[in-house]
Amino acid sequence: MRTKVKIFNMKKILPSLFIIFLFINILNAQNEQMRYEKTAEDVLRWHELTERARTSTPPTTPVVSIAEFEPCQGVLIAYSYSGFGIPNTLISQLADMVTVTVAVSSSYQQNSVRNQLQNAGINMDNVNFVVGSVDSYWTRDFGPWFILDGNDEFGVADFTYNRPTRPNDDAHMAIMANFLGVNHFDFPIIHTGGNYMSDGYGTAASTDLVMEENEDLTEAQIRQYCFDYLGIDNYHFTIDPQGDYIAHIDCWGKFLAPDKILIAQLPVGASRYQEYEDVANYFANATTPWGNKYKVYRVFEPGSMVSNARTPYTNSLILNDHVFVPVTGTTYDNDAIEVYRNAMPGYTIVPIMEKTSTPWENTDALHCRTHEIPDQQMLRITHYPTLGAQPYAPEFTISANFKVLSQQSLITDSVRIYYRTIRNDDTTAWTSTAMTLAGGEQWTGEISGITDTCEVQYYLFAKDQSGRREFYPYIGEPDPFIFTVSPNTNSGDTTDVPGEDTTINSISFCEQNMLIAPNPANTQFSISTPNAQKVTIFNTLGQVIFSRQLDCEETTIECSSWPAGTYFVHLTNREGQTLRKKITIIR
Repeated sequence: MRTKVKIFNMKKILPSLFIIFLFINILNAQNEQMRYEKTAEDVLRWHELTERARTSTPPTTPVVSIAEFEPCQGVLIAYSYSGFGIPNTLISQLADMVTVTVAVSSSYQQNSVRNQLQNAGINMDNVNFVVGSVDSYWTRDFGPWFILDGNDEFGVADFTYNRPTRPNDDAHMAIMANFLGVNHFDFPIIHTGGNYMSDGYGTAASTDLVMEENEDLTEAQIRQYCFDYLGIDNYHFTIDPQGDYIAHIDCWGKFLAPDKILIAQLPVGASRYQEYEDVANYFANATTPWGNKYKVYRVFEPGSMVSNARTPYTNSLILNDHVFVPVTGTTYDNDAIEVYRNAMPGYTIVPIMEKTSTPWENTDALHCRTHEIPDQQMLRITHYPTLGAQPYAPEFTISANFKVLSQQSLITDSVRIYYRTIRNDDTTAWTSTAMTLAGGEQWTGEISGITDTCEVQYYLFAKDQSGRREFYPYIGEPDPFIFTVSPNTNSGDTTDVPGEDTTINSISFCEQNMLIAPNPANTQFSISTPNAQKVTIFNTLGQVIFSRQLDCEETTIECSSWPAGTYFVHLTNREGQTLRKKITIIR
C-alpha cells in the first residue's frame, strides 16, 4: 500500500508564519510597555527624549500650579489595549460626582468603551471621550499639569514624559489642552506626574529623580524652568526612601493641604525604615507657604516586607470633598482609612478595592491611573491664615483673595468669616462677620470680641452668581484654621491693650500724627510720624520681617516680596514707648 505524502507549499505558509511572528512580537512589546518601571528599551532609547524636548514662551506671570485638592470639574482616565486600570465601581462613583473624560485611541474604540460603560450602569451623562492614541492607562504620569497664568487663563505645562517607549502618552498633554480649550506651553523638562505634587501656593515636591533625568541641566536651571512655567518658587527635592525602581513621590507621600503631608511608614527594623523616617523628619521641619511647620501624618505601609502585602495607601485621589483610597483586603486597610479620617476631617473617605485583572501594586495604584481636571470656572480662594500663638489683641484682621473665574460676579454679602472661640470648657457658637473689598480681589474682615486668652477657630466662605459656593479651608467648619491668643495682661484697663492705635506702655507718643499709606498696600507703603526712632514689622506668626532705625519723619518700605496678609507695625521712640499699628498687604 502506498502512503500519500502531503507536500506543504512553503510560499503559502511563510506569509502566515510571518503574521503570527509579528503578532507575538507586538504582544511582547505591549507587555513590555505595560511594565510601570523604566524598561531596558527605555534606557536604550533615552536619547530620544532629548531630541523630543520642546520649549515655548513661558506663561504670563504670576503663574500658579493648581493643586490636586483644589475644586475639580472632572477626572481623566485612559482605556489602553488592556482596558481600564481601575474598577468600574470607581468609574461609577467618579461619574456621579464630576465629568469623567476617557482617553481612547480611535472612534471605533470609543463606541466599544461607551457600550462597556453603559452595560456597567455608569452615568453616561457625565462621561465624555477624548480621541488620541495612548500607550498605557497611567494618566497620572503622562496627564496634563494645569496652571493658572497671570491673565487668569488656564493652561497645560507639557513636560517631556520620561518614557521614550510611550510616545503616544507623551503627545497626549497637547491633545488634552486642545480638548479642554486651554493654553498649551511646552515645558523643557523631562518629568513624570507620579513624581510631582504641588500645593497651589508655589511649593512643590519630587524625588531627586528629576535631577538625575535632566543631567544636562543644573539644579538652578531646573528650578528656574519650574518657576517660569509652573510658578514654583519653593521646590523640595527629596531622597527616594524606597530606593526603588520607580522613584515616584506618590508611592510614599502626598500633600493633603498646603500645610499637611502624608508619609508612609515601614515596620521598625525594615531595611529602608530610616530613610522613611528621614524624609518624614525633613518635612516636619520644613516651613509651609503659610509660615508654619508641616503637619506630618503617617500611614503604615509594610508592603512586600510583611507577607508580600500590597499597601499602596498614599496613592490615593483627592477629588473635591472625597478621597478615594486604594485597598487590597489586607489587615492594614482599616487603619489606613482611619489615618485619612483623622488627617482630613469632614472629607468622605472612600476605600476602593482593586480590579482583579489589574490589581493595585505597592508602587502603582489608584493615583497613578487617574488625573484630576480642575474647575476652569472655579471660585478660587487664597489666604495666608493666622495660625499658632498670637499676642493678645481685641480683634484680628483677616484678609484673603477671592478670584472669580466664572466671569460671574461675586455675591458681595456672602463673603464672610465664620469663627468661634474656645476658652477652657466654654465654646462659643459659630458667628460670622462680613468681609469688605479692600482693593482688586482682596477682601478683609475682623475677628473681634477677644477679651482674654482663648483658642480661635475660623474659616472663610463666599459664593458667586454662577452658583459656586466655596469654603476655605476647602472643607470649612470640620477643619478650620486655628490660632491661640495669649493672656490679656491688662484686662482691667483696655486702654493698655497693645492693639491697633495703642501703645504697649499706655502712652500715645505720636498717635495723632501717625500715618501709614496706602493701607492696604501692594508694593510699598510709607510711614509718617514724628519722634519715632525705630520701626519693626512682624508677621502674624510673630516673626520679624523688617526692622530699621529711623532718622527722619517719613520712611518708605518696599513690600512687593511679602506674602499677602496682615502685618503689625511697631514704632518705638527714644523713651522706649511703642505704638502698634496694622497694615494689610494685598496681591
